[in-house]
Amino acid sequence: MALSQTTTLRVPTALRDEIFRLAKQRGTTMVEVVSDAVHCLGRDEWWVAARVALDELSDAEVGSYQAESRRLDAAAPDGLDDR
Repeated sequence: MALSQTTTLRVPTALRDEIFRLAKQRGTTMVEVVSDAVHCLGRDEWWVAARVALDELSDAEVGSYQAESRRLDAAAPDGLDDR
């Protein structure tokens, strides 16, 4: 199996130490901690963009979205609401 390409990233010593502490606490590598952090940041930014987009919908678009949601809810009864 081929090794992944790597690069060097300069970070302040305090940040490196925090990444190391988290990796040790989680029983994983520093690369895994950084990877998870970047993934979480990307997910958080996606949700911010989604909220902004929803806030910018016109009243007509909101009504259309709500009507479509009701149609989809009615078309796919899966019993999840009956818990």
